[in-house]
Amino acid sequence: MSTCPGAAVTAVGDDVALAALGLASAAEAAAVDADPGAAAEATALAGAAAALAELLPPVAPGAHVRARLLAAIGGGPLERFAARFAAMYDLAIERAREVLGWVDDPRPWHQPFPGMQFAIFRGGPAHAGADCGLLRVAPGAAFPWHGHTSEETSLFLAGAGRDHTGTLYVAGDELALPAGSAHEFRTVSDEPLIVAVRHRGVDFAARRPAP
Repeated sequence: MSTCPGAAVTAVGDDVALAALGLASAAEAAAVDADPGAAAEATALAGAAAALAELLPPVAPGAHVRARLLAAIGGGPLERFAARFAAMYDLAIERAREVLGWVDDPRPWHQPFPGMQFAIFRGGPAHAGADCGLLRVAPGAAFPWHGHTSEETSLFLAGAGRDHTGTLYVAGDELALPAGSAHEFRTVSDEPLIVAVRHRGVDFAARRPAP
């Protein structure tokens, strides 16, 4: 800070405003804190700014803001799967990231069976007639024995699961099963098993093979 008294007052005054807005540098904030009057003024200004913000009416962000936000945060914790997910469902990368972000949003999910949740979405043109969705299976829960009336493709996104043959599947594994196949699997991790699935029908009445 300048040794000129007039300049010092101006500098502290500027620092007070910056400190109130949380924009002061470490040196500027220290200068304000060292002056009891300036520190009190910064606290008062910060409270006034917060109160003013609460008086302003909420404004819905435009579509371009939403797009920029999705591009910035990607698919959240599942961002590393965005490209594979988009290809699997023939989706634009922005839509793939949006659906992967559902892992942190309870609204798209429904629970048809205890320990299991589904989040359904529409695939792209190449898979317009397919059943597309995310499956979440709680720790210790099992997805029951079922057959496939068509090919089924699964991409494991989180957790770990083991099928009836003892094969272990973890995040990043992909499984393609032909029509006429059948299986079951159980979550064996401490976190839920999350799987992206694409098929055209399953049969829960499929006969289990004799041991």
